[in-house]
Amino acid sequence: MSVQATASPVETQPVVLRRAVPAPRPVVPARRPLVLPDALPLVQDGRFGPVMLVSSGGGHFAELCAVADAWGVPHADRHWVVPRSQQTAGVVAQGGTVTFVPKVASRQLGRAASSLARAMVLHRRVRPSVVLSAGAAQAAPHLVAAAAMRTPIVYVESVARLDKPSLTGRLAAALPGTRLFRQATGAGSWDSRWVRTSDIYHGFAVESSPLAVAPTSVTVMLGTEKFGFRRLVDGVTGALPEGARVTWQVGNTDCEVDGEQPQRWLSSLDLQAAVATSDVVVTHGGAGSVLTALHEGRIPVVVPRDPEQHEHVDDHQVRMCRDLAARGLVVMVEPGEPLTGEHLAEAARRRAVPAPALVSRAG
Repeated sequence: MSVQATASPVETQPVVLRRAVPAPRPVVPARRPLVLPDALPLVQDGRFGPVMLVSSGGGHFAELCAVADAWGVPHADRHWVVPRSQQTAGVVAQGGTVTFVPKVASRQLGRAASSLARAMVLHRRVRPSVVLSAGAAQAAPHLVAAAAMRTPIVYVESVARLDKPSLTGRLAAALPGTRLFRQATGAGSWDSRWVRTSDIYHGFAVESSPLAVAPTSVTVMLGTEKFGFRRLVDGVTGALPEGARVTWQVGNTDCEVDGEQPQRWLSSLDLQAAVATSDVVVTHGGAGSVLTALHEGRIPVVVPRDPEQHEHVDDHQVRMCRDLAARGLVVMVEPGEPLTGEHLAEAARRRAVPAPALVSRAG
């Protein structure tokens, strides 16, 4: 063996669930700290009150969970503000509180703006000591509300943003007193206020076997994006070995496989179990989906969404996946390239393993 080290949710009106007794959490590979856990005390400045974690669903939610865990935010001190979905429902059992809010999808700026009054009411009632977010549009009204209430803000830009801040990141940077963190390694268009921190994938390395084996079980994840991704579904069905068992989570993609619509949504625990027991994972290029696969020891085959085919708003998935492919953490299918059995076999012979601990201090 050789080891290669790496450098449809239901919309509801807001409802607050009170603290629950924490339930045992599934055992997953240990997560390495992103920064030393003094980052939040630096901005809490003696304030009392919960840490308000504001996030869109999907990859942004997965990233924010990883950041909160790495920074040592106690579950009992967390107040989540998220759209209700199969993915986010699990935060209720972990302790703390949660406010479920109507979903704001990518680039729905009008809907985000119309949520500001509701956000102000929530912030006045909760009185958080700090607001922590990794985006996206769902977070915008709450960042503005926090600034209006003079609540400290910590914004961690998504790992998918390699060369410049997202639209929500640019909003966060315009608000006074916001502490800004970026996971990107390159210079790009980041000004000096963006503090470099290790990305959510830095705790993983790759273990490879010289033998390529055709997979007998595959899990396919298309994420929570509002855009359909029929191209990935067709690619998987064309590349599968005969007799392979498939677990589907196709989200908002309307399609048919063997004359039926595949499973749209799985609970977080069911999806985690499917990934853990599959030979191969095939996913879109979402940060959270890749992270889910790596946590279960799988190097995923990734088919990034292509904006030219109206599969996303821009090409950030393509650029992020190329970076991860160079580190060996994904098997990437490039735009214009067909998904083949060779991609599946290559992913089947690799496994994600914990890398040596890397810690960087927040500035």
